[in-house]
Amino acid sequence: MAFRRLVELAHEFFFGFLLPHASCGYFIVFLPVLGGLIVGPMIYKLAPEAMGDGIPHIMTALQRFSGDIRKRAGLVLIFSSAITLGSGGSAGREGPIALIGAATGSGIGKAIKLSARDVKVLTCSGVAAGIAATFNAPMGGAIFSMEVISKKFTSLDAVPILLAAVVGKAVASSLIDPVPEFVNPTFYFTSLDMVLCFLLGPLFGLLSFFWVRSYYLFEDGFLRLAVPDILKPAIGGITAGVCGLFFLEYGIMGVGYEGINSVFALASAGPSSQLLLLLLALGLLKVLATASTVGSGGSGGVFAPTLYIGTMFGLAAGLIAEMAAPHLIANPLDYGLLGMGAFFAGTAGAPLTCIFMITEMTGNYSGLPSLIVICILSYTAARILLKGGSIYTIKLMRKGILPDSPQPVLSEVSVAEAMQRNVVTVSPDTSIGEVRDEIYRRNYTGFPVVEGGELVGMVTFDDIRKIPLKDQETLRVKDVVVRAPITVYPHQSAKVAMDIMHENDIGRLAVVEKGDSRKLIGIVTRSDVIRAYEREMKRSQGDASGGGRAGDEK
Repeated sequence: MAFRRLVELAHEFFFGFLLPHASCGYFIVFLPVLGGLIVGPMIYKLAPEAMGDGIPHIMTALQRFSGDIRKRAGLVLIFSSAITLGSGGSAGREGPIALIGAATGSGIGKAIKLSARDVKVLTCSGVAAGIAATFNAPMGGAIFSMEVISKKFTSLDAVPILLAAVVGKAVASSLIDPVPEFVNPTFYFTSLDMVLCFLLGPLFGLLSFFWVRSYYLFEDGFLRLAVPDILKPAIGGITAGVCGLFFLEYGIMGVGYEGINSVFALASAGPSSQLLLLLLALGLLKVLATASTVGSGGSGGVFAPTLYIGTMFGLAAGLIAEMAAPHLIANPLDYGLLGMGAFFAGTAGAPLTCIFMITEMTGNYSGLPSLIVICILSYTAARILLKGGSIYTIKLMRKGILPDSPQPVLSEVSVAEAMQRNVVTVSPDTSIGEVRDEIYRRNYTGFPVVEGGELVGMVTFDDIRKIPLKDQETLRVKDVVVRAPITVYPHQSAKVAMDIMHENDIGRLAVVEKGDSRKLIGIVTRSDVIRAYEREMKRSQGDASGGGRAGDEK
C-alpha cells in the first residue's frame, strides 16, 4: 500500500503539477525523461540490482546467494519504481513489489538466523504476498512464487508460501477495493470458442516469442549504447513519452490498467475495423514503450505490460472471430482475458499462474476449460521457440544459471552454515618456521594473514615448502604472503564455494563480510563443505520421511 501511494504521489507531481505548468503541450514527452534522469543515478549509485525487472534478481539470489537480498535493494526499488511509473514510464508494479516482498522475507530470515533453505522459503513467501495483494488472487500469487520464482518446492515449503499469500491478500483487501481493476465478469464460452482456443494458443505462443525477443533486443541495444549508464533510463523514457502523446488515455504510459478499462468500454459497443486497428496499434506501442523503459535500465516490471499487450491482442482476436462468425461467439470481450492469460503464460513460462489467477479474478469457473487449453498451448509453443527460456530466465541463462535444471544439494546450504568462525590467523611478521610448525601441529594447509584486524593475504603449505629450510627461520610471512587472496561471502551457497576451490585448485577460502572484503569472519574448507553436504542430506531425508524441521535443529 505504501508503494502504491508513492506511485500516486509521483504521478501527481509529474502530471498534476509539472505538466499543467508547462507552456508547451508536447511537454508530456519529457516527463518520462525527467523521471529517468532521477532514477538513473539513484539505481546505479545505490543499488544496481534495482535496474529493470526485479524478478530475475530474486531468481539469481535463490540460485547463487541462498536467498540473500540486500535490504537496500528493496528500499531503492520502492522509490525508483515509483518515480519511473509516476513519470509515465511504461512498466508494472508487480516486479518491484515482488522484489520488495522478497527482500523483506530474506531480511526477516537472516535476522532470526534461519537456515539458507528456510531463508529461501521466506523469500518466496514475500513474493507470494506481494503478488496476491496486487491481484486479489492468493492462489495465483502463491503459484507464481512456486512456479516462476522458486522452481523447486516441497509440500512443506508450500505451507508458508500459501499462508503469506492469503494474509497479503487479506490485508490489501481491507485497505482497498478488492475488485480487480480489469475484470470482464461474464467469462463464458461455447463449443466454438473452445475450438478457437486450440488455434489461438499456438498463435499467442508465437506472439510471446516475438515480445521476449523484442524486449531483449532493446536491452542489448542499450547495453551497447556508448553513453553513461545513469543517462540510459532517461533515453529509454523518450519512446514512452512519444507514444503517450497520442494515446495517453489508453494506458501506454504507466502501468496501463486504466487503458484496459477504456478499451473494454469501447469494445462493448461492438466490433469495427477502426477498433481492431486501435487494439493492434496499442499492443505494438506498449511493446515498444515497455521494452524501451525497462530495457534501458528503468526501474519497473514487465508483468503488467505483458497482461496489457495480451489483452489488446486477445480482444483483437475476439473481434475478428465475431466479425467472421456473427453471434456464434459467446462474448468477444472475454477473449481479452483469454489473451491476457495466454500471452503471460507464454512470456513468463507460467501457465498455472495464469489459470489460477484469472479464474480467481473473475470468480467464474465456467471459462476454465478454455483458459486451460489456450494457456497450455501458448506455453508449449513459446517454450519450444524460446528453447526453454522465458522473459525472466533468458537473462539468467546468459549468466550460466539454469533455473529449470535440478539444483545440487549444496545450493541449499550457505557458506555461513558451513564455515568455521574460530579462525587461526597469523600476522605478517610471523616467521615462516613458526607457520610451518603450526601447520604440522594443527594439520592445517594454510592460514589467513591478518594485520590490524584486516585480512591482507593468505599463506599456505605450498608457499612454505618452496622455501629452503635454512631460510625458513629468517623469512617472514610478509615475504611470501599472497596479497590478493580468493575470498567468498557468507551469503553465497556452498556450491559456489566448492566451485571456486575447484577452479583455483585450492583447499580453503577466506570468508569476508559482505561489502567489506578485508573483514575476515570465517574460513571454509572442502571438508567443511562435505560435512555441510552430509547434514543437508540428512535433513532432506528427514523432511521426506515426515520428520519435519524441528528435528533438524537439534
